[in-house]
Amino acid sequence: MNEEMIASINKVIAAYFKNNPEVEWIAVKKLMPELIAEGVFYKDEKKGLPLRNVLRALDKEKALDKIPTVHAERRGIDTYWYIVREGAQYVSKDVALPESNKEKARLKRVNSDEYYLIGLCNELLNQEAAHQYTFKFLLGDYHKDGETRTALPVDAYYTKLKMVIELFEVEDTTSLEEEKNTISGVKRSEQRKKYAQRKVEFLENKGIHLVEIGYNEFECDKENKLVRNKEADVKILQEILKEYLLDKKSK
Repeated sequence: MNEEMIASINKVIAAYFKNNPEVEWIAVKKLMPELIAEGVFYKDEKKGLPLRNVLRALDKEKALDKIPTVHAERRGIDTYWYIVREGAQYVSKDVALPESNKEKARLKRVNSDEYYLIGLCNELLNQEAAHQYTFKFLLGDYHKDGETRTALPVDAYYTKLKMVIELFEVEDTTSLEEEKNTISGVKRSEQRKKYAQRKVEFLENKGIHLVEIGYNEFECDKENKLVRNKEADVKILQEILKEYLLDKKSK
Protein backbone atom coordinates (compact mmCIF):
# COMPACT_ATOMS: atom_id res chain seq x y z
CA MET A 1 0.00 0.00 0.00
CA ASN A 2 1.27 3.47 -0.91
CA GLU A 3 2.40 5.01 2.39
CA GLU A 4 2.27 8.53 0.94
CA MET A 5 -1.40 8.02 0.05
CA ILE A 6 -2.14 6.75 3.57
CA ALA A 7 -0.48 9.81 5.05
CA SER A 8 -2.51 12.09 2.78
CA ILE A 9 -5.76 10.36 3.74
CA ASN A 10 -5.00 10.78 7.45
CA LYS A 11 -4.17 14.46 6.85
CA VAL A 12 -7.48 15.05 5.08
CA ILE A 13 -9.38 13.26 7.88
CA ALA A 14 -7.73 15.42 10.53
CA ALA A 15 -8.56 18.58 8.60
CA TYR A 16 -12.17 17.50 8.11
CA PHE A 17 -12.82 17.01 11.81
CA LYS A 18 -11.00 20.25 12.63
CA ASN A 19 -13.26 22.15 10.23
CA ASN A 20 -16.40 20.32 11.38
CA PRO A 21 -16.18 20.21 15.20
CA GLU A 22 -19.82 19.15 15.58
CA VAL A 23 -19.28 15.91 13.58
CA GLU A 24 -18.45 12.75 15.53
CA TRP A 25 -18.30 10.31 12.62
CA ILE A 26 -19.08 10.09 8.90
CA ALA A 27 -19.53 7.46 6.22
CA VAL A 28 -16.41 7.27 4.04
CA LYS A 29 -18.31 8.50 0.97
CA LYS A 30 -18.73 11.92 2.61
CA LEU A 31 -14.97 12.35 2.76
CA MET A 32 -14.49 11.94 -0.99
CA PRO A 33 -14.91 15.64 -1.98
CA GLU A 34 -12.06 16.60 0.39
CA LEU A 35 -9.86 13.75 -0.84
CA ILE A 36 -10.43 14.75 -4.46
CA ALA A 37 -9.78 18.41 -3.67
CA GLU A 38 -6.44 17.45 -2.12
CA GLY A 39 -5.52 15.29 -5.10
CA VAL A 40 -5.55 12.00 -3.22
CA PHE A 41 -8.04 10.60 -5.76
CA TYR A 42 -8.82 11.85 -9.26
CA LYS A 43 -12.57 11.28 -9.07
CA ASP A 44 -15.28 9.53 -7.06
CA GLU A 45 -16.94 6.30 -8.19
CA LYS A 46 -19.94 4.54 -6.69
CA LYS A 47 -20.10 6.83 -3.65
CA GLY A 48 -16.69 6.34 -2.12
CA LEU A 49 -15.40 3.27 -3.94
CA PRO A 50 -11.79 4.56 -4.28
CA LEU A 51 -11.45 5.00 -0.52
CA ARG A 52 -13.31 1.75 0.20
CA ASN A 53 -10.85 -0.08 -2.03
CA VAL A 54 -7.95 1.34 0.00
CA LEU A 55 -9.62 0.26 3.24
CA ARG A 56 -10.37 -3.22 1.89
CA ALA A 57 -6.72 -3.62 0.89
CA LEU A 58 -5.55 -2.55 4.34
CA ASP A 59 -8.12 -4.85 5.94
CA LYS A 60 -6.81 -7.78 3.90
CA GLU A 61 -3.26 -6.94 5.04
CA LYS A 62 -4.52 -6.59 8.64
CA ALA A 63 -3.20 -3.03 8.58
CA LEU A 64 -6.30 -0.92 9.22
CA ASP A 65 -4.47 0.71 12.13
CA LYS A 66 -2.57 2.77 9.54
CA ILE A 67 -5.76 4.85 9.38
CA PRO A 68 -6.60 4.87 13.10
CA THR A 69 -9.89 6.75 12.69
CA VAL A 70 -11.46 4.10 10.46
CA HIS A 71 -14.28 1.95 11.81
CA ALA A 72 -15.42 -1.24 10.04
CA GLU A 73 -19.00 -2.25 10.74
CA ARG A 74 -19.37 -5.85 9.59
CA ARG A 75 -22.79 -7.15 8.70
CA GLY A 76 -22.60 -10.76 7.60
CA ILE A 77 -20.48 -10.84 4.45
CA ASP A 78 -20.68 -7.04 3.97
CA THR A 79 -18.54 -4.32 5.57
CA TYR A 80 -19.64 -0.72 5.99
CA TRP A 81 -16.86 1.85 6.49
CA TYR A 82 -16.94 4.93 8.70
CA ILE A 83 -14.45 7.57 9.82
CA VAL A 84 -14.70 8.35 13.56
CA ARG A 85 -13.26 11.41 15.30
CA GLU A 86 -10.39 10.60 17.67
CA GLY A 87 -11.82 10.11 21.17
CA ALA A 88 -15.39 9.73 19.88
CA GLN A 89 -17.31 6.47 19.55
CA TYR A 90 -19.29 5.29 16.57
CA VAL A 91 -22.86 4.33 17.47
CA SER A 92 -24.78 2.29 14.94
CA LYS A 93 -28.15 3.66 13.88
CA ASP A 94 -29.51 0.13 14.18
CA VAL A 95 -29.98 -1.45 17.60
CA ALA A 96 -29.78 -4.85 16.00
CA LEU A 97 -27.99 -4.91 12.68
CA PRO A 98 -30.15 -6.47 9.98
CA GLU A 99 -28.65 -9.04 7.67
CA SER A 100 -27.96 -7.71 4.21
CA ASN A 101 -30.18 -8.98 1.39
CA LYS A 102 -27.14 -10.72 -0.06
CA GLU A 103 -26.46 -12.50 3.23
CA LYS A 104 -30.14 -13.43 3.63
CA ALA A 105 -30.14 -14.94 0.14
CA ARG A 106 -26.94 -16.86 0.91
CA LEU A 107 -28.33 -18.23 4.17
CA LYS A 108 -31.56 -19.21 2.44
CA ARG A 109 -29.56 -21.19 -0.14
CA VAL A 110 -27.27 -22.97 2.30
CA ASN A 111 -30.21 -23.86 4.57
CA SER A 112 -32.36 -25.14 1.72
CA ASP A 113 -33.35 -28.76 1.20
CA GLU A 114 -31.33 -28.72 -2.02
CA TYR A 115 -28.08 -27.88 -0.20
CA TYR A 116 -28.90 -30.40 2.54
CA LEU A 117 -29.29 -33.27 0.07
CA ILE A 118 -26.31 -32.26 -2.04
CA GLY A 119 -24.29 -32.05 1.17
CA LEU A 120 -25.21 -35.66 1.98
CA CYS A 121 -24.27 -36.69 -1.57
CA ASN A 122 -20.91 -34.94 -1.13
CA GLU A 123 -20.27 -36.96 2.03
CA LEU A 124 -21.18 -40.24 0.39
CA LEU A 125 -19.18 -39.58 -2.77
CA ASN A 126 -16.32 -37.88 -0.90
CA GLN A 127 -16.40 -35.12 -3.51
CA GLU A 128 -17.58 -31.51 -3.51
CA ALA A 129 -20.24 -30.72 -6.09
CA ALA A 130 -20.32 -27.48 -8.06
CA HIS A 131 -23.69 -25.98 -7.06
CA GLN A 132 -25.89 -24.41 -9.74
CA TYR A 133 -23.27 -25.20 -12.38
CA THR A 134 -23.76 -23.82 -15.88
CA PHE A 135 -22.44 -25.32 -19.11
CA LYS A 136 -21.40 -23.05 -21.95
CA PHE A 137 -23.99 -24.19 -24.50
CA LEU A 138 -26.86 -25.27 -22.23
CA LEU A 139 -29.12 -22.23 -22.66
CA GLY A 140 -32.73 -21.20 -22.18
CA ASP A 141 -35.02 -19.59 -24.76
CA TYR A 142 -34.20 -16.22 -26.31
CA HIS A 143 -35.13 -13.12 -24.34
CA LYS A 144 -37.35 -10.36 -25.70
CA ASP A 145 -34.38 -8.80 -27.50
CA GLY A 146 -34.13 -11.93 -29.66
CA GLU A 147 -30.38 -12.13 -29.02
CA THR A 148 -29.57 -13.00 -25.41
CA ARG A 149 -30.25 -16.27 -23.60
CA THR A 150 -29.76 -17.32 -19.97
CA ALA A 151 -27.60 -20.31 -19.11
CA LEU A 152 -29.59 -23.15 -17.54
CA PRO A 153 -27.96 -24.25 -14.27
CA VAL A 154 -27.90 -27.81 -13.00
CA ASP A 155 -28.30 -28.39 -9.27
CA ALA A 156 -24.97 -30.16 -8.79
CA TYR A 157 -22.12 -31.21 -11.07
CA TYR A 158 -19.40 -33.66 -10.05
CA THR A 159 -16.58 -32.95 -12.46
CA LYS A 160 -14.47 -36.06 -11.78
CA LEU A 161 -17.46 -38.36 -12.03
CA LYS A 162 -18.93 -36.55 -15.08
CA MET A 163 -22.24 -36.75 -13.27
CA VAL A 164 -25.04 -34.24 -12.66
CA ILE A 165 -27.67 -34.39 -9.94
CA GLU A 166 -31.00 -32.70 -10.51
CA LEU A 167 -33.51 -32.43 -7.66
CA PHE A 168 -37.24 -32.29 -8.32
CA GLU A 169 -39.92 -30.91 -6.04
CA VAL A 170 -43.51 -32.11 -5.94
CA GLU A 171 -45.17 -30.05 -8.67
CA ASP A 172 -48.17 -27.93 -7.75
CA THR A 173 -50.19 -27.90 -10.96
CA THR A 174 -52.74 -25.54 -9.41
CA SER A 175 -50.15 -22.84 -8.68
CA LEU A 176 -50.95 -19.49 -10.32
CA GLU A 177 -47.21 -18.94 -10.70
CA GLU A 178 -46.95 -22.06 -12.85
CA GLU A 179 -49.73 -20.80 -15.14
CA LYS A 180 -48.06 -17.45 -15.88
CA ASN A 181 -46.63 -16.92 -19.35
CA THR A 182 -42.86 -16.64 -19.67
CA ILE A 183 -41.08 -14.19 -21.99
CA SER A 184 -40.97 -16.91 -24.63
CA GLY A 185 -44.77 -17.07 -24.60
CA VAL A 186 -45.35 -20.47 -22.97
CA LYS A 187 -46.69 -21.32 -19.52
CA ARG A 188 -44.05 -21.55 -16.78
CA SER A 189 -45.00 -25.20 -16.14
CA GLU A 190 -44.47 -26.00 -19.83
CA GLN A 191 -41.15 -24.17 -19.86
CA ARG A 192 -39.92 -26.18 -16.86
CA LYS A 193 -40.65 -29.42 -18.69
CA LYS A 194 -39.02 -28.16 -21.88
CA TYR A 195 -35.89 -27.04 -20.05
CA ALA A 196 -35.70 -30.33 -18.15
CA GLN A 197 -35.78 -32.23 -21.45
CA ARG A 198 -33.20 -29.85 -22.92
CA LYS A 199 -30.86 -30.66 -20.04
CA VAL A 200 -31.36 -34.40 -20.53
CA GLU A 201 -30.48 -34.19 -24.23
CA PHE A 202 -27.51 -31.88 -23.70
CA LEU A 203 -25.96 -34.02 -20.94
CA GLU A 204 -26.53 -37.20 -22.94
CA ASN A 205 -24.72 -35.69 -25.94
CA LYS A 206 -21.82 -34.66 -23.69
CA GLY A 207 -21.54 -38.11 -22.14
CA ILE A 208 -22.47 -36.78 -18.70
CA HIS A 209 -24.60 -39.06 -16.55
CA LEU A 210 -27.75 -37.51 -15.08
CA VAL A 211 -29.11 -38.64 -11.71
CA GLU A 212 -32.61 -37.36 -10.95
CA ILE A 213 -33.74 -37.28 -7.33
CA GLY A 214 -37.26 -36.37 -6.25
CA TYR A 215 -37.96 -34.80 -2.89
CA ASN A 216 -40.97 -37.09 -2.61
CA GLU A 217 -38.57 -40.02 -2.14
CA PHE A 218 -37.82 -38.65 1.33
CA GLU A 219 -40.00 -38.00 4.36
CA CYS A 220 -41.57 -34.55 4.03
CA ASP A 221 -43.80 -32.42 6.23
CA LYS A 222 -47.15 -30.87 5.31
CA GLU A 223 -45.40 -28.06 3.43
CA ASN A 224 -43.39 -30.56 1.34
CA LYS A 225 -40.18 -29.63 3.19
CA LEU A 226 -37.79 -32.41 4.13
CA VAL A 227 -38.07 -33.68 7.70
CA ARG A 228 -34.29 -34.25 7.51
CA ASN A 229 -33.93 -37.62 9.18
CA LYS A 230 -30.28 -37.93 8.18
CA GLU A 231 -29.93 -41.65 8.81
CA ALA A 232 -32.98 -42.48 6.69
CA ASP A 233 -32.08 -39.94 4.02
CA VAL A 234 -28.55 -41.34 3.69
CA LYS A 235 -29.93 -44.85 3.14
CA ILE A 236 -32.14 -43.59 0.32
CA LEU A 237 -29.23 -41.75 -1.30
CA GLN A 238 -26.96 -44.77 -0.94
CA GLU A 239 -29.44 -46.76 -3.01
CA ILE A 240 -29.77 -44.01 -5.63
CA LEU A 241 -25.99 -43.52 -5.89
CA LYS A 242 -24.99 -47.17 -5.44
CA GLU A 243 -23.36 -47.31 -8.90
CA TYR A 244 -20.94 -44.53 -7.94
CA LEU A 245 -20.39 -45.83 -4.42
CA LEU A 246 -19.47 -49.27 -5.78
CA ASP A 247 -17.02 -47.68 -8.21
CA LYS A 248 -15.47 -45.75 -5.32
CA LYS A 249 -15.02 -48.94 -3.26
CA SER A 250 -13.44 -50.82 -6.14
CA LYS A 251 -10.73 -48.19 -6.63
